[in-house]
Amino acid sequence: MERGVSLVRYRKISCESDEFDDIVVNLKNDVLSRNNIPKIILGTGLSASYGVPGMWELKKKKKRKLEVHPVGKIKKAWKEKETAIDKYGLEEGLKTLNSSEILLIKEIKKITAKFILEKEQAKLLEIYNKDTGFEKLLLYLNNTVSVNNGLIDIMTPNYDRIVEIVCDKCGIPVITGFNGEVFKRFEPLRLKNPGNYVNLKNNCFVRLFKPHGSINWVLKDNQEYMINDDYYLSQNSDNIEIIAPGSSKYEAGMLNNTFRLMREDFNELISDVSKPYSLFIYGYGFNDSHFNTVLFQNKNKNVLVLSKEIKSAVIDKALNNPKVTIFFQEDKKEYIIYKGERFEIDRSLWNMDIFAEVFFS
Repeated sequence: MERGVSLVRYRKISCESDEFDDIVVNLKNDVLSRNNIPKIILGTGLSASYGVPGMWELKKKKKRKLEVHPVGKIKKAWKEKETAIDKYGLEEGLKTLNSSEILLIKEIKKITAKFILEKEQAKLLEIYNKDTGFEKLLLYLNNTVSVNNGLIDIMTPNYDRIVEIVCDKCGIPVITGFNGEVFKRFEPLRLKNPGNYVNLKNNCFVRLFKPHGSINWVLKDNQEYMINDDYYLSQNSDNIEIIAPGSSKYEAGMLNNTFRLMREDFNELISDVSKPYSLFIYGYGFNDSHFNTVLFQNKNKNVLVLSKEIKSAVIDKALNNPKVTIFFQEDKKEYIIYKGERFEIDRSLWNMDIFAEVFFS
């Protein structure tokens, strides 16, 4: 987000003050309580907090590979996009990418999958052993969910397996919709109606939606499998099933049944006005218009956003809806928008580790 230095002065609130203590209590009741268990949306901010590279490093990797690509059509197509990518970033710069440029799309997909897989594999034990605010959030919700419906719903467009790794560490089983032992196949009803397959009473599960795919999904014989053998994944990285960055996301998501159902089922969950829930959004760039359209549709739902950088359109939504709270940074200062008013604060609460210290200690 690029904005000039603000000349507006906002009232300061100390995070050690009684006033801020009241805000914490209210937010925990509104967003993190048994009566309002959040649907969680996790963006690349989560990956970055664990040292898995985001779009900037991915852009550099693609640039090195595609500028010298031996296939002329791919090299030419990349060159045509490069100016926009350098100016606006990888995600925005590839928005004009369409299905007619299928060779470039396939190459971007392969480079992306291999890059994320290698970076994650190099940090696997570090991710598992690291004590983080995200882990504290999961453990807090694990002890908060209803005894009659122990589900924590998480959606992430990230390709990595950080959520799955941290859930393993916390002892929280993950429902992905895939079933099997080694070559797991996607069975949609396991994701949509997990209570028909596992006991949700007195047990907590994370139900994970990955509408852009995952580095452990592999296409084999026109069938998607979830495989957690890292050697197999490394040897078959060209067949990893993800949606590459760019405007082809929506088209690919509609053509691929697994991607489509992941998105539709989560959209259905966050569009349901009959059930009590909140939204907890962390490190998400609001670059996916297909989710953004439903995120703020229901103005009666409480929404909490943690993001270092935030789009001005999202700030405007928070200023005009007292149900939306945002922790963010601007011009190297820390802010909260709470109940339609913006305040300067003295801690970086967009950072999940610091947020967890304040909210879960």
